[in-house]
Amino acid sequence: MPRAGWAHRGGGPNDPCERRSGTSVIHLTLYQPDFDPDAEYCDQVPRAGKTIAVIDVSPGELRETPLTVWIIGQDASGDQRLVLALPPKIYRRGMADATVTLDAGSVYIARIKFGDGDREGLELSFPIRVNPWYRAIIVPGLILLVLIALTAISIVRYFVSSRREEALLEPVRSEMPGLRLVPRNRQVSQ
Repeated sequence: MPRAGWAHRGGGPNDPCERRSGTSVIHLTLYQPDFDPDAEYCDQVPRAGKTIAVIDVSPGELRETPLTVWIIGQDASGDQRLVLALPPKIYRRGMADATVTLDAGSVYIARIKFGDGDREGLELSFPIRVNPWYRAIIVPGLILLVLIALTAISIVRYFVSSRREEALLEPVRSEMPGLRLVPRNRQVSQ
C-alpha cells in the first residue's frame, strides 16, 4: 500500500499555494537549498537560481489521474518561455518534483493539469515571483536611518548651542565674579 508523501508542512487555511478539488488537495512547494536548505517557499522565492519545485497531491481521485506540469517564465519585456515541462504521468506516491533555474526579475506560472493528453481535465495555476530577500527591509531600513540622522543632528545642535551660550556668558562672569547666571531653559534653585 503506497504511503502518503507530503513535502510541505502546511500553510494554514489561507495558503496561497494550496488548491482543492473534491477530496484532493494539491500543493506547490519551492525550495532553494543553495540559499536556505530548510526554508519552504510558495509564491515568492528570495533569489534567482536553482529551485526545486515539489507538487503534492493528497490521497483521492486526482492521485490516480495523470499529472502534467509546466512552468512558464515571463521576463520584463513580456517574452514568455517554457522553463519546465513534465509529461503526463501518474505519481503513485502523490509527489512530483523537478529542479528549475529561475531568473531575477521574471514572473513565472506553474501550470498543473490532471488528465490524459488533450482531453479536458482540471487545470490549476500557481504564480511564482523571484524577489530578492532584502527588498522587504529596504523601506524600514531607510526610515530607521533617517530617524538616526535626525536624532544625531538634534544632539549636535544642542551641544553646539550650549557651548555658544557658555562662550557668550564667559565675559560677563569674568567682570562680575559673584553674579550667578542661569541659562535660558533652567530654573534657579534656592
